[in-house]
This record gives sequence, C-alpha cells and structure tokens, in this order.
Amino acid sequence: MATKQELAQMPAGVTMGTDVVVPRLPISERDRRYKNVRAEMKKSGIDVLLLPANHTRWDQMMADSRYLTTIGGYATETFTVFPLEGEVTAGLFNRSAWWKRAQDWVTDVRDCSNNWSQLVIDRLRELNFPKDGTIGISGLGWLQRAPDGIIPYSTVTKIKEAFPQARIVDCSDMMQQQRSVKSDIEVDLMRQSLKIIETMVEAVAAHAKPGVTEKELYATMVGTMLASGGEPSLLIFGTGAGIHGGQFAPTNRVLAQGDMIVGETQSNFCGYSGQIVQPISLGAQSQEYMDLLKASRDCVLAIGEGMKVGNTMGDLMDIYEKTVKGFGKADYEFSHPPMHARGLGDEFPYQTKAVDPAKYRAIPLVSGMTFVVKPRVRSSTSKKSGHIGDTITVRPNGGERLGTRKLELRVV
Repeated sequence: MATKQELAQMPAGVTMGTDVVVPRLPISERDRRYKNVRAEMKKSGIDVLLLPANHTRWDQMMADSRYLTTIGGYATETFTVFPLEGEVTAGLFNRSAWWKRAQDWVTDVRDCSNNWSQLVIDRLRELNFPKDGTIGISGLGWLQRAPDGIIPYSTVTKIKEAFPQARIVDCSDMMQQQRSVKSDIEVDLMRQSLKIIETMVEAVAAHAKPGVTEKELYATMVGTMLASGGEPSLLIFGTGAGIHGGQFAPTNRVLAQGDMIVGETQSNFCGYSGQIVQPISLGAQSQEYMDLLKASRDCVLAIGEGMKVGNTMGDLMDIYEKTVKGFGKADYEFSHPPMHARGLGDEFPYQTKAVDPAKYRAIPLVSGMTFVVKPRVRSSTSKKSGHIGDTITVRPNGGERLGTRKLELRVV
C-alpha cells in the first residue's frame, strides 16, 4: 500500500496502485487522449497507428507509446498498436503480467521478445485489418532528437511484406501536435517533477564541499530522485573552476574550493519531466559572472511574462534578444534557442538548426504548452557565460513557473 506521505505528494487526479504501488493516471485522462488521437486518425484516414518501442535518451524516444499506455520508465520498451476502433495492444520484451497489474489503461499487454513486426502482423490480422488499409507510424520520419526516425527498417519491411497493398504513412508530426499542449493533469505531473528536481538540488548543495567527487554528487542526485518518487532521467552535470557546461557522464574528479557545479537537472514523474538549470558554487564567483547570471535570470523572467496566449515563438525570441541588449553591455551575446518544450520526451515546438526559422517564429502559443526556459548570456570578450533556467507553462495572461526556488547562484 502507498504511504500517507506518498499519497499526500500525488498531484490532483493521480492515485497510487494498491497492488503494484506506483502512481496511476486517471481513466478520464486516457479517454481524453484516445478521443483526440482517434479524431485525428479518422480525419487522416488512418486505420491503425503504430507507436514504436525505443528507450534511448532516457526513454524520451518512446514518449508516444507511454502517452497512450502509461507503460514505460526504467528503459522499459513498449510497442503500441493503436487501432481506430478496437482494443489497444502493448507489446513488451517480457514481464507483461507485472505491467498488467501496474496500470489500468491497457488490458491487452503481451510478451513478444521484442519481435515487433510479428506483434504488429498478428494484431492486424486479429483486427481484420483491410488489405488496402492505412497504417500510420509515429517515428517513421523526422523527429527533433532523431532526424532519421526511430523505427527499424526491418520492422517496416516485414510489415510491408505481410500487407503489400497497405498504405504506410508517417504520423510523427500528428503525435507531436497531440502531445504539445498539456492538460491540467499533465502540468501537475510536471509540477511534481519540479518538486523532486528542487529536492535534488538541495541535496547536492548540502553534500557539496572540497574533497567530494563528481560521482559522489551524482549518486546523491540519483538517490534523492528515487527516494522522492522520481524515475531516472537526463542529467547533464559537470564541475570545475569557471566551468559553463557539463557532460552526461560523471567522473572521479575531486571538487576544490572555488569550483562551480553546473548542468541541466531533470527527474521523470509518471514519465513527465520538467528541467532546471541551477549553478552551485563552492565559494564566491567574480562580479563579471554574477552580472552575466543576472542577465540570464532577467531573460527567464521576461520570456516567462511573454508566454501568453496570443504571442508566438517569434515574440519570445525577440524578448530574449531585447532583454540581452537592454543590459547595455556591448559584448553581451544571446544564443538561440533560449528554450525548448518539455513533457514526456521529444516535444514540439523546439528550435534546431534544421527548423525553418520563419515557420518556427510563426508558431502560436497555446495555453498548456510547457517549456524549459534557459537562456544563456555570453561575453564575446571573455567567453564566459551566465546560465540559469526553470520550467514554465503558457497561460492566457503570462507564463506559470512550475518551480519555486529563487533564480540565483547557490553558494555553499
């Protein structure tokens, strides 16, 4: 059974399972998602939607499957067959019996030893899939973090061989659009993620001192994450004198007085993750750095104020540039993107070099879109930079910060 503390921490609408004690999203949220996705499928003439299994980038590449099944986390691979009509099927390598008990969205959960093509072929035949029907695949084409897609070529080939007259189309963009606007329940899940992340930061700050290694601090973060109800997620982490960015792998480096601890910290909760950028310093830093960090903080707040319905992504880019220029420092530079969407994983909208800037700028802000806002401000002269950030949700009259900490350097 869930403890009183665990129940008290649950976001609105989320409960703990009594058999397998893990958080569960309400059936009403499942029904909302199924209705919306099936409406888009019907509009596009899609008979069956396939959501591939892929646990790369801390499960971010399998967001679509988890979005429609809630099955995932801890590198669980889930391949989902989602028909326009009929029962949804989730395929796993094994241990399907446990996942049937751990969630109540999907009853048809099968072991298939990761033989994804056979899972699809068997299920399509059970559904009496028309030989000339349309199969939509999310992840067949370009994604923000996976330009080549995420479904194996051999899987698609075997499905084509079994249904040679079927039409296969890419539904990557359709699913991105579905996940881009978060419901109140989804925002609450991300708010819970932020609580866990800020607890992790407090634990690191309490443990950080000269003589401690990066791996010890990393272990503190991960242990705190799990103890606070989170799931493993992306952690970019680094330490050093004057350091401005981290890496994915902690090292055996020993911290010294004057070091900075920097990075991008996340924690999944029911798969959802916000993100923060929170520098920690073992002692004071230079005035130049403090000025750059203040500039980054002011950009976060200014962009947050501009995150309201009626504005566009281009408006937020302009706010960022204007705020940096407003500091009157001739060598202060901005660098796009100042933000990217957060949620279950590879989220829309997100600015990369491969995105048409004009189309990106024109994207309207919709209430519920949620971003990590982390604008970096650089000095072209010294090459130093200030970087801080928080997760913010678009609202009708301006962004809602999901974090609660002060946006300032943490000195220990």
